Amino acid sequence: MFVEIFLIGILSGLSPGPDFFLVMKNSLGFGQRIGIATALGVASALFVHVTYTVLGFTYIIEKIPSVFIAIKIAGPLYLLWLGFHAIRSVKQNKEQEEQGLKTNEDKTVKQGFREGFICNVLNPKAALFFLSIFSQFISADTASWVRWAYGTEIVIAVGLWFIFISTVISYQKFRNYYERYSHWFDRCLGAILIYFAVFIAYSTIHS
Repeated sequence: MFVEIFLIGILSGLSPGPDFFLVMKNSLGFGQRIGIATALGVASALFVHVTYTVLGFTYIIEKIPSVFIAIKIAGPLYLLWLGFHAIRSVKQNKEQEEQGLKTNEDKTVKQGFREGFICNVLNPKAALFFLSIFSQFISADTASWVRWAYGTEIVIAVGLWFIFISTVISYQKFRNYYERYSHWFDRCLGAILIYFAVFIAYSTIHS
């Protein structure tokens, strides 16, 4: 069962979603360290989903649907905010880019982690994954340590996948190409994030 759980975690990470494109955007724009910070933010948020699933918060969410409704509203709004700022990207000269990276590097690491965390924790699709798919692998008879082991497997699998993505995408060859067309990349990735926001909101309304 542990192997199956790990594979499920990998498959969930392989599925392109807002987490993937956010890690990609930050890795290209700010380098490997920022991309990995974003990936770790995503992985950390997964522990939130694991926790309420293992502790049986599914029952609470069913009894108090307003909790999940708030997540469904906040998630798309946050993606819209990220996408809106991305599509407003303008072309900068070399000196501006280097100065921006130097002055904002430490702050950007924190922002990268925070963006990854918020993007995942407010993603209703991630919540639905744990409430529907992951919860199928645990029952009242499943030992507590096994539940946490399953959840930790998911976190590790997804975290390693996004760290790998960040490491590959942040290679200097990719970043050099990105720097020449950064404003267009940002606009495209911003449009994708907005698409996910609209798609999630649409799915929520018609669910």
